[in-house]
Amino acid sequence: MSKLVSNLAKENSKVDCVLLTSLPNLKYYFNYSGASFERFCGGLISIKDWKSALVVPKLDEGKTVSSSSDDVFAWTDSEGYGNSLAEALKGIGLGKSKSFACEDWITLYLMEAVRKVRAGARFESISKTISKQRLIKEDEEIQAMKISTSKLAKGYEKLPGMLRAGLSEIEAAFEIKKTLGDLGISEVDFCAVQSGPNSSVPHSQTSGRKLTTGDMIVVDISCVDESGYFADFTRTFAVGSVTDEQMKVYETVKEAQAKGVEIARPNIAAKVIDKEVRSVIEKAGFGQYFIHRTGHGLGLEVHEEPYIASENSSKLRAGMTFTIEPGAYLPGKFGVRIEDNVVLTSSGNENLTKVTHDIIKV
Repeated sequence: MSKLVSNLAKENSKVDCVLLTSLPNLKYYFNYSGASFERFCGGLISIKDWKSALVVPKLDEGKTVSSSSDDVFAWTDSEGYGNSLAEALKGIGLGKSKSFACEDWITLYLMEAVRKVRAGARFESISKTISKQRLIKEDEEIQAMKISTSKLAKGYEKLPGMLRAGLSEIEAAFEIKKTLGDLGISEVDFCAVQSGPNSSVPHSQTSGRKLTTGDMIVVDISCVDESGYFADFTRTFAVGSVTDEQMKVYETVKEAQAKGVEIARPNIAAKVIDKEVRSVIEKAGFGQYFIHRTGHGLGLEVHEEPYIASENSSKLRAGMTFTIEPGAYLPGKFGVRIEDNVVLTSSGNENLTKVTHDIIKV
């Protein structure tokens, strides 16, 4: 049993069993990657002696070869998961246990699936313990993120030759995804190409709108390679000429983003970074247009702890990885966002995003 799993069990001694069902946590604790869709899939850990088991659909059994689980119980569609889950619980010494620690986001379907096998099963949250353990990245995790960010940076370097007037946002996103695949990116989780007025809506749906001379284009991409660790960048491009207003907003966001990277270090509260970044944009007169937090943690999930936000008074520590991504969005006109990925070191931080911060004209 790995140290990670044993520690997880130790910190939840009031329950009999830990049940993990989300892909990031199955990857982190069991080294298992397999999207089972609507089929039951879970990792079980006994609190008593830290024995573990994976219950997976038979069609995903091949993905368990390199897992750290003590045992694997596979089930077929015709059999159903019930017997395998019951045998797994028995196999780790939990033949009658009914108390489970699970993630906050476990679905009702999965809870009811357990209750069909173990009537009266009770569930309590383990998410705070998980967040605590995953918050500080190990050296191999940081190295994996460096590889992912390096690949994404190479993709961004190719964007100026891909974005052009007359191309639709959807067409541009398609070309970007293909390019990233060629660079070794295994999955593009998010690829937003938001042009003109669409760029003023941070989570605008990539559409059939054609890129037009005079547009600002916000391109936000999050992706993973085979390691499963995310890279998440945003850059803002300009089609042709740039107005004085567009350049003023851009330079303001650029200055704010640089300020955030400059002050990010261990023992500073997350909310201090948000405050300092926000103050730059407020002083320039665009404060009302910065409508989201300054950043979010990054790792096996594209959004995780720590959140660089005004309400987060927690002090940051070496080994934490997160984004710094201020923006300003003028309704109906245009938006600007610049996003980097940083990892805190013992004395400061390392910016993993090796992409220019200057406005790029296409």
